[in-house]
Amino acid sequence: MRTQLPADEELLHTRFFEHCRQSPEDPALRTRAGDISYGELGRQVERFASQLLAHGFEPGGRVAVLLDNGPEYPIAIYGTLAAGGVVVPLCPDSKGQALRWMLGHADVQVLVSGPRSTRLIVSSDWELPPKTQVIVSGSQYPKDDVRFTGLDEVLATTAPFTPPTITGEALAAIHYTSGTTGHPKGVMLEHRQLTSNVRSIIEYLGLVPRDVIGLTLPLYYAYGSSVLHTHLASGACIAFVSSLAYAQRSLEELVCMGATGFSGVPASFAKLVPLQEKMQLEMPALRYLTQAGAGMSKQLTQRALAAWPEAELYIMYGQTEASARLAWLPPDRLAQKLGSAGKPIPGVELSIIDSEGNPVPPGQDGEVLARGPSIMRGYWRDPEASAKALRFGGLCTGDIGHLDEDGFLWLIGRQSELIKSGGHRIGPGEIEAALLRHPAVAECGVAGYPDEELGEAIHAFVVLAEGTSATATALQRHCLKELPRFKLPSAVHFVQELPRTASGKLQRRRLSFSS
Repeated sequence: MRTQLPADEELLHTRFFEHCRQSPEDPALRTRAGDISYGELGRQVERFASQLLAHGFEPGGRVAVLLDNGPEYPIAIYGTLAAGGVVVPLCPDSKGQALRWMLGHADVQVLVSGPRSTRLIVSSDWELPPKTQVIVSGSQYPKDDVRFTGLDEVLATTAPFTPPTITGEALAAIHYTSGTTGHPKGVMLEHRQLTSNVRSIIEYLGLVPRDVIGLTLPLYYAYGSSVLHTHLASGACIAFVSSLAYAQRSLEELVCMGATGFSGVPASFAKLVPLQEKMQLEMPALRYLTQAGAGMSKQLTQRALAAWPEAELYIMYGQTEASARLAWLPPDRLAQKLGSAGKPIPGVELSIIDSEGNPVPPGQDGEVLARGPSIMRGYWRDPEASAKALRFGGLCTGDIGHLDEDGFLWLIGRQSELIKSGGHRIGPGEIEAALLRHPAVAECGVAGYPDEELGEAIHAFVVLAEGTSATATALQRHCLKELPRFKLPSAVHFVQELPRTASGKLQRRRLSFSS
């Protein structure tokens, strides 16, 4: 029997609390140290929410979460939602000016930080936004600074939790996603938009309480966030598997943790498939695999199917602006439609339009337009970008492709210059801005190039300032001080000039190794 959300249930955390009450002994989270039950997780979530409200937090306030994967993450996420707050998930590798800008742009009242991020914040030469309180997971923080509180202290509260009144139209999350300019855009997602997407995914994956999802995706990432919400809404278990930097350990943990499912981007499967081909581990519980984040090659898709013949593989397509998921390729159509992004998920309508918003016939390429109840409210404090994305009665995705006669979507590229690398959408402007802060860089451009494992690899093209010198390694190390590792250029090319239009605008699509 499939677990489904009632159509009128529009709060993201409601179904989670129902499982906490109805099945308190069932495992909600699984780590190498053991299981955390729904009952215990629910109590910790309520304590977190209670402490927020006791300290003057009001519904609609923003709580940034700067944590690595682990039990603390869902506690902070669902505690914030239960208190009527807006979750702002941030990459725990965020650094310097980029982190400061996002915290200020979102007007964050509370920051939940892990050990790495706390060290960065304490040692930075910039101040936290005024009135921002920091809840720290771990013991290393300035005890004499009233802005800092330990998460253990927060979870030790015994104050009763009185939930505030929240409606489905309330904002639930702001996900920052890269734009082609220097600053990311904050995608505003309401409770009802997220729950609509959750319902659809639960329906086509057939999620049930006995499922155990092996999670390596970062939870700040829209795909990881979707996996979290769908499985907790189903009463299933989230198994925190080791990072794929330790791929053999990850694979072995999928077995010993009893994973019935695994979700990954193409880079995840590029690491795990060869290992499984070599090790031939028996995984009798595994029944489903999901892949999204970027297109996966036909060859790797076929190898994944052969590596885990007992599991069904779901190819998926989506965007953060659509609460994550827009299309899915049913496993029983995979052989026939290999290379397709699939058909619209329940509740979503996809069409192909020309530059004027007119629909085009099947087989003709155009921009993918998405309509449905899971489409974002808009971009936080960016009405111009919101108006550009939300046109023609839906979301202009910027993806180019066509629908076939059966209604399946085939993608060929993007209108924008965003780079899709390792499942991440990366704006070249942010990397260019970091490079330009190096004294030896006079001009630079960044673009993505096809890569078997990552989908696209980041290449930087640099014009050095007169009388200076720098190596590729030096510039990569400079970027590492300001950017998450996944945004680092994998290659740096030194050129005499960059391709530009007559008006001086950089033409990233003309950047090449011979430029």
